Amino acid sequence: MPKHKIGLVGYLGYSVDNPIIGGQMSKTRGIYDQLKKQFGDNSVLAVDTSNWKKEKLKLVISCFKIAFSCRTVIIMPNKNGIKFILPFFSMFKGIMNYKLAYPVVGGWLTELLKKHGYLAKSIKNVDFILPETKALKNELKEFNRRRIEVMPIFSTRTPIKVSDLADINTEPFTFCTFSRVTPEKGIDEAAKAVEAVNKKAGRCVCRLDVWGPVDKDHEAHYKKFFSKYSEFVTYKGVLDGNDSLKTLSGYYMLLFPTFYPGEGFPTTVCESFMSGLPVIASDWRFNGELVNNGETGYLVPVHNVEALRDAITKAVSDSKSVAEMRIKCLKKSEDYQPERVMKSLSGWIRKYNV
Repeated sequence: MPKHKIGLVGYLGYSVDNPIIGGQMSKTRGIYDQLKKQFGDNSVLAVDTSNWKKEKLKLVISCFKIAFSCRTVIIMPNKNGIKFILPFFSMFKGIMNYKLAYPVVGGWLTELLKKHGYLAKSIKNVDFILPETKALKNELKEFNRRRIEVMPIFSTRTPIKVSDLADINTEPFTFCTFSRVTPEKGIDEAAKAVEAVNKKAGRCVCRLDVWGPVDKDHEAHYKKFFSKYSEFVTYKGVLDGNDSLKTLSGYYMLLFPTFYPGEGFPTTVCESFMSGLPVIASDWRFNGELVNNGETGYLVPVHNVEALRDAITKAVSDSKSVAEMRIKCLKKSEDYQPERVMKSLSGWIRKYNV
């Protein structure tokens, strides 16, 4: 059987009608597209794990095909898929003689490794691990002594130009959220903070637009919630497509008071910076590594509506500083261009496919 250069096994979301939209699918698709672009369609053999519950036998057969026919294998499982994908490819790599890479999405991996000894043992056989942050890289050194390098989120969309940034420093200042609409992403805190700013000022100083798919388990909650806060908060639906960055650039700042347990490097932050949109974020997980306090946004304590209110008040009272932040966000976004982000992984693949 001829050897393909690259095998990719991960959550692509093409095998189901309603995929789980989030960082895992976005980054897996992004890497898949970049690999085809750099190495050619025929050089990449992909397995989509999104429908594994209904296609278990098909998944096993496809994974064996990858193991037999690829020189380098890239695994990108979600939290459920890792329980099979990681041990499988860890076990067979010595027999099939392929190299194994794992671009990690999110911040949940180390806790899972601590909980499951068989996963901790399996990850020792991964040749190249690419976490999204420096802090996670340091955490993973406990489990793997091979090559570990930071690989952040990237986006193939075209960043906003400095010359295209709108002048938006007048009341009411419009803030936004851009994520799944679920309590763990801090949507409720964001709305309450905006309301608190306006009540304290005695007028409508700011408004909040909420973008993103509503979590199915919380549809009833948010139907009532948005009705309750309708004076200052508007649910706008799902923002998608190439115009999303232009839409985001029209806002004053993004609110991201997340406390989602598996948060890693959110696509939200990446694309906000590409839009020239500073971020007011909770100091949760790795956010302090991504948002430079006072430079590309502000950090506030987790679950602290008063602190979030004060940060919003500070932002609207100093539009000059926010305007300077917008320029710095665009500069920072240069780090998240696909060619730059993919450089280490692409070089590793070429090393074993000469």
